[in-house]
Amino acid sequence: MKEAKAVETRVKADAEAQMKTSAANQAASEKSREAGMKAKEESTEARQEAATEKRDANYAVAKEKCDSLAGDAKDRCMDEAKAKYGK
Repeated sequence: MKEAKAVETRVKADAEAQMKTSAANQAASEKSREAGMKAKEESTEARQEAATEKRDANYAVAKEKCDSLAGDAKDRCMDEAKAKYGK
């Protein structure tokens, strides 16, 4: 009888340990997934900001080049620059 109770205690302890381990692993996996998603969002946002900054810088250069022209040529140049850089 004592052996049976000891076996029962060991089995219950092992089952509880396995359940706790499984729950901890699942929680860690969810946190890892959330952290990964957050990092991906921040990375995407950073790339978008960089693209905007580059586009603005390129537009400024194109605009400066257009400033050296006059009349219709300047107007066409500015229109092309605005179209190309989404301004």
